[in-house]
Amino acid sequence: MKKYAILYFLFFSLVASSCKQKPEDREHAVIEEGVHHLKPGSKYSWLVILPGLGCKGCIQEAEAFMRDYLDRKDILFVLTKVQSIKILQQKIGKTLTDRGNVLIDKEGYFDIPTNNTIYPCIVQVKDGEAQQHQFQSPANGQAFEWLKMQVD
Repeated sequence: MKKYAILYFLFFSLVASSCKQKPEDREHAVIEEGVHHLKPGSKYSWLVILPGLGCKGCIQEAEAFMRDYLDRKDILFVLTKVQSIKILQQKIGKTLTDRGNVLIDKEGYFDIPTNNTIYPCIVQVKDGEAQQHQFQSPANGQAFEWLKMQVD
């Protein structure tokens, strides 16, 4: 009887652990939900999520990209956990207020539920739906270079 109890326990443990979502799936679900709240339609092809806190070098890459591509109307910049808009404006040398393609995520729609929350995120959008995403991180240091090739 003990053997069956152990086997049942192992079986249900295996089933329960296999049902857990992968981090990438949880990230994509949050991003999809955030995009649905924004309802961007077909106006934007790209969404750049820029955290205010996190990996300093990675965020600097995103800020440099924002400085160079802020006037592009097909890229929506979403600022999360921003401590000071004025400081960010000074860093990039451009005004961010009153821009249609800059959104401050006060509601936390794009609060990524994994360790990747500290990295900028690039989301490809098609017909108002999130298609794929990637993070600018130490493991993926060329994400914004890749995005530049896509938009140029």
